[in-house]
Amino acid sequence: MKIFMMGDSTMKYNNIYSYPQVGWGQVLHLFTKNEWLIEDHAENGRSTKSFLDEGRFQVILNRLSAGDFVICQFGHNDEKQSDLSRYTVPYGTYQENLAYFANEVEKKGAHIVFVTSITRHKFENGFCVNTHGDYPQAMLDFAKKNGYTCIDLNTLTRDLYTRIGEEGTKKFHMIFGENVFENYPQGKDDHSHLRYEGAVTIAELFVRAVAKTDDPIKNCFLDLAHKAKIDEKMLID
Repeated sequence: MKIFMMGDSTMKYNNIYSYPQVGWGQVLHLFTKNEWLIEDHAENGRSTKSFLDEGRFQVILNRLSAGDFVICQFGHNDEKQSDLSRYTVPYGTYQENLAYFANEVEKKGAHIVFVTSITRHKFENGFCVNTHGDYPQAMLDFAKKNGYTCIDLNTLTRDLYTRIGEEGTKKFHMIFGENVFENYPQGKDDHSHLRYEGAVTIAELFVRAVAKTDDPIKNCFLDLAHKAKIDEKMLID
């Protein structure tokens, strides 16, 4: 039994060469019941259009079995209007691509869940603001019209960031000075991509939000309302 993840770099599985960058899909297994395996097919810079055009969605379809789940998060790069290889129209080609994803997943007997793009770390007057234009709402509207679950991580992350504050949420992102990490000797001031703490925080937001729905995917995850008992005696060195 598998959960397939499709999306952009904020969801992507990163290896040691991009450390400390971590996508939230990379840590979702921390919240998943042991019998479920996660395949993270998210990739840097992809939109619904480029993910299709490059054959990445077909790879998922080829590996998909009845009873599997697909988590779909796009929008972050669909908004790149200057790049026609990625750009889609929110209430046009973007929604058309979402419909194609859903239809093809259902043909395989699998189940798809949509997720709006996580926020960028951008604040104005103390509030974390939406930088994704109409794409989050277009996904929500598509899902509502067609009876799909859509977890609004865009709103959930913006609300959380606003509560914690601009300085307190910098640790969630690739924001650090020179010579802190070997891969980035010049430092980074990247307000889009996540580090481990941010990825875990967002994965937890997703799982808690799913638990409030009646979507069957919620049965893949741990019940965060009840803390598991740990046999402390077995941890003694």
